[in-house]
Amino acid sequence: MIKINLLSDREAIRKETTRQQVSIFFLSICLIIVILGGIQLYQYRQKKDLEQRIQYVKQELVELKKKVGEVEKYKDAKKELETKLQIIDRLQKGKMLVVELLDRIGATIPEKMWLDELGLKGQKLSMEGYAVDNETIATFMKQLEHTQSFGTVELLLTEKKEVEGVGMKHFSLVAPLAPPKTNNNGSGTNKNTTGPTQGAKKSP
Repeated sequence: MIKINLLSDREAIRKETTRQQVSIFFLSICLIIVILGGIQLYQYRQKKDLEQRIQYVKQELVELKKKVGEVEKYKDAKKELETKLQIIDRLQKGKMLVVELLDRIGATIPEKMWLDELGLKGQKLSMEGYAVDNETIATFMKQLEHTQSFGTVELLLTEKKEVEGVGMKHFSLVAPLAPPKTNNNGSGTNKNTTGPTQGAKKSP
């Protein structure tokens, strides 16, 4: 009769099963370690990439601020230049206006009369001078109004004064500048504009 030792076979199977379970356990641990290591490496790379992007953005912001500053400086310089050009333009217009007014006044002054002072302030031209009589002063005022460069001339003062032993009429008057005329296109034809205060003297 053949005898089979079943106990030894069972023991061997139990040991093999235990060995396999232990192997699977350690393999699982190794796999988990590898996975965790991969995750950590991925997160580290992501962090580095994010830090590099943040640094790049900061540099871009610095460059952008520089450019914005340059643009602001350019705007300020442009505004300052425009202001200076406007001032120069007003001064040039004022000078042209004074020259034009002097020419027209010189053409209207009667022979027996002379101007001693001229002053332009705002839209009013003040004049002082001497004439032989009141009729000469009135003629001068009418001639000023006829030039169409002035409005209604106002006589402020007239008094008798002697000039080198000769009796004369000292007078003071104000002539407002006439508003600029417009043509069909609406543009000004009379270049009378407000200029800076100017003084002039004309001796007899």
